[in-house]
Amino acid sequence: MQVLKAGRKQRGQAIKLTCTGKGNGGGGCGAKLLVGQYDLYNTHSSHYDGSTESYITFCCPECGTETDVERTGFDIRGTRPSANERARMGHEPSS
Repeated sequence: MQVLKAGRKQRGQAIKLTCTGKGNGGGGCGAKLLVGQYDLYNTHSSHYDGSTESYITFCCPECGTETDVERTGFDIRGTRPSANERARMGHEPSS
């Protein structure tokens, strides 16, 4: 076998996921992605009654849409991209 173009080095554990926008208003592009533990980050939502919920999220590199995922079983090591970074990926930040 011959490598035609070298890819990035895989760091840590990874899982195959699809960009759906689940938990973030939908609108995912449907890209099939290999998402590593450094691509996942924690997000939270606060409710009127004072309660909060935590999610595991990734940002699609194709369209910039965030998708919440089920528990992965490995340590989450990534950080959330800024609104400007997400906009550069093709997703306009909400105001």
